[in-house]
Amino acid sequence: MEALVRTRHLGLFAERMDASPYGFEEEEEGIQRPGDDDFWACLHRAVCDGVAGILEETYLEGATRWHHLTVDTISTVRAELAPRARLEVWPPLSPDVETVLRALPTEGLIEGVWQDESGRILSAVANEDDFPELTARISSASTAALLSVYADERVPLFAAVMPDQDGVLRARWRTVPTPNDRHWALHHHQS
Repeated sequence: MEALVRTRHLGLFAERMDASPYGFEEEEEGIQRPGDDDFWACLHRAVCDGVAGILEETYLEGATRWHHLTVDTISTVRAELAPRARLEVWPPLSPDVETVLRALPTEGLIEGVWQDESGRILSAVANEDDFPELTARISSASTAALLSVYADERVPLFAAVMPDQDGVLRARWRTVPTPNDRHWALHHHQS
């Protein structure tokens, strides 16, 4: 009651709400894989085996950062990720940039991902009208890849969402489970 009186004194008007605006019900069934120690151990193995090489961090819907992964950089990348970021792990970029560019489709959308001279991983989504510009940007890269932007064709190796500092996964968004994530969920449920 004291809070209500103080609120009115400040010239504000409190309204009773039946539910918290921060509460939500999960729309999808299944377990969301957290970016916990188990995820990072799996990522470390994949990098050591040469299966994984880049990490896509989506820290806001539509806003991503790319990270080059090596055994020596995994801990640094993990420490620099945004809270509650959505993570997708992809194979290493190819050093055969010419072959990557020859794989550009004749039409449609594609995402080009490449590493520039300074070691930064960059990306751009392009359609057939933008392919000449994308080709020019990628042609001077040391490594590159093309990723589909279509949901049914865009399948990372595995994905997760970063938990909060206390280890609890509170992010509202979810990843699309990959075959690796489904295997993890099956193993996780049996434990």
